[in-house]
Amino acid sequence: MERCVLLSIRRLIWILLFGLLALSADASPRTLVLVVRADSKVVDLDSLAVRKLFLGLPVLVNGSPLHPVRNRSDADLDPIFLQQIVAMSQAAYERQILIGVNRQGWLRPTEAASVAEVLKDLYADPNAVSFMWLTDVAHNPRVKVIRVLWGD
Repeated sequence: MERCVLLSIRRLIWILLFGLLALSADASPRTLVLVVRADSKVVDLDSLAVRKLFLGLPVLVNGSPLHPVRNRSDADLDPIFLQQIVAMSQAAYERQILIGVNRQGWLRPTEAASVAEVLKDLYADPNAVSFMWLTDVAHNPRVKVIRVLWGD
């Protein structure tokens, strides 16, 4: 009887262990990266340049203005964008964009609602810059990762 209980406990421990391993395999870490077209002349942007770009301020690389494309394809991207890229609340960001558009004539960053739209915008414009999950562009030869913005 005692041996049967020990075998049952051992099986239960193995089942729990394999269950936990299966759960941890599904919870892969997510990494947010800054991307451009593969043949773009943009090699690197520091965090200040990225912030300026997505606030609508002109950012030049080799004399050409960059065009930001805000990725709105995933609800998880918005809080990371606001916190890590532009470092402000949604209301403050919208206010800053409107001030730049109305007073300075800056252009509002383009917004894309899907990964396919972001990629289409990147493919069409060598000066377009956006951010995406690394898993969305990991094996795409037409896109170049220039910076890791965030990782969990």
